Amino acid sequence: MTRRLSPAEQLAAAARDTTLANILATADADGWTLNVVKQAVLAVGRHRDEFSANDFRDLLPELGAQMVGVAVRGLATQRLIEPTGARVPSTLPSTHGHGIAVYRLTPLGRGQQQEAAA
Repeated sequence: MTRRLSPAEQLAAAARDTTLANILATADADGWTLNVVKQAVLAVGRHRDEFSANDFRDLLPELGAQMVGVAVRGLATQRLIEPTGARVPSTLPSTHGHGIAVYRLTPLGRGQQQEAAA
């Protein structure tokens, strides 16, 4: 059974979703950057058993780094990646080391990578 979010968690989730939508609308109108970031996430997943947003900050230009959260949420919604349940401290200075989720490719995500490589 899925845990119900508290009112504070619901507000935080709504604010997060609004922020992500604003980033997409203003920074990536054609979706190109988001697709590149999604491909980067899937490529890293092919070479590592587990990964977090920390793994992409040095790989992507500034705009791409801003899109990691949007890309990860999109790939999770598509069931191409899934959270492992583990958390690691964020390396982004502005987050003051708060915990971020660790992900892995799903069987569907591994299949997606095999199709792309073929």
